[in-house]
Amino acid sequence: MTLRGYLRILREQWWLVALMTVAAIAVAVAITALTSDEYSADARVLVSASGTYDPLAQAQTIAYVQTQVQTYANVISSPDVLHAVQKDLNLQISDSDLKSKLSASVPTAESIIDVKATDGSPAVAAAIANSAATALVAAVQKYSTSARLFPIGPATAPSSPDSPQPVLNIALGLLVGLLVGIALAVTRDLLDNRVKDPEVLSRAAGSPAMGVVVEDSRTNEHVIATRAGPRNVRAENFRQMRANLQFANVDEHPRVIAVASSIPGEGKTTVAINLASTLAEAGFTVCLVDADLRRPTIAKVLGLLSPVGLTSVLVHQVDLGEALQSAGPGLFVLTSGPTPPNPSEVLSSSYVRDVVRSLLDRVDYVVLDTAPLLPVADGFEVAALADGTLLVARQGVTTDTQVKRAASGLRRVDAKILGVVLNRVTHRRNDEYGYTYYAAEEKKPSRSRRGVKTK
Repeated sequence: MTLRGYLRILREQWWLVALMTVAAIAVAVAITALTSDEYSADARVLVSASGTYDPLAQAQTIAYVQTQVQTYANVISSPDVLHAVQKDLNLQISDSDLKSKLSASVPTAESIIDVKATDGSPAVAAAIANSAATALVAAVQKYSTSARLFPIGPATAPSSPDSPQPVLNIALGLLVGLLVGIALAVTRDLLDNRVKDPEVLSRAAGSPAMGVVVEDSRTNEHVIATRAGPRNVRAENFRQMRANLQFANVDEHPRVIAVASSIPGEGKTTVAINLASTLAEAGFTVCLVDADLRRPTIAKVLGLLSPVGLTSVLVHQVDLGEALQSAGPGLFVLTSGPTPPNPSEVLSSSYVRDVVRSLLDRVDYVVLDTAPLLPVADGFEVAALADGTLLVARQGVTTDTQVKRAASGLRRVDAKILGVVLNRVTHRRNDEYGYTYYAAEEKKPSRSRRGVKTK
């Protein structure tokens, strides 16, 4: 996974990281509050070799003592030391409890033993450390005549406890919480197979990404993005999609474009409307056809009448020219018309292909809005007669499994997939999937607009 992928996960699941961090800090605070204060005191004991007049013997003794310092330190937990401390301080605790309060260590390359004692009382900790140092000296000299031990650093009562350490505990809680939160967020993301970015969508469909459309709260108010104002990011997304499509296949330029999706609710109809609108904006004549005969929505979204439409033309109730409605300069709409009882059979008939051919004699482009691919077969029938299909997926809703099934179905009916479109992408920066620069005026049309032929 790339750095960009991890940053996306953190943006999307910051709440999980924050939750785990707060929880870990709360646990650290609770542990700190419930932990009793522990004080530690240190006493030091010097270890030296016994005196002798023989230089060789003296050197050997010194070398031997230096190798035995750690062994002498281990005597701190012997019964001789423990019992001596208990008797000296009149401690009414067991050997094991006293042993847990005592420790001894030897600094590197030094003949010194540090005796450390811990207790809830600073005065008691110091008393135990001093008593243990004295008992250690007596115990070692009882069994060894080569070494001489001298208490050189009596312990004093500490002013502050060694534990708990609130700052350290909270810092560790913060660190652990962040790490656990990030690990859970990444794991959750890896187990979540919903499409999150164009790269994932492109891999799932096995087709290039033709565009990304950002989420816009004004979509319902301005369905056609180019009419929502000159600085609309979504409009620029559709213009980029238009440019990508125009270079998708230079040798066999697609003029009949189907817009499909795997499941309902992915925004394919809005994409189809805006694709047709931006093509018309570029100076082309375009016909948008509502080929979703089960749940047609184009007429309602654009505020058009739908007493007649595609099905009316197919059964020869009206002429094609009479069924077309204008939705703006260069943009014409063929609504679905009356809903038939057998949409799949209607869309698979040769009459639909004849209608599309007739439209190509009148306009530059035909954009077909299809039914969702996975629930019914209608969308595959429409895609099969198009020059190419755009497969739309919604970020955070469509799964890669659904995209793979839809793409596989399109290939089975020999429908060419022009590319994929990731719709309703959450963006937090204008320059992530949009533009920070907007031209003062649109470029001139790339070709002269032809008027639609109605007869």
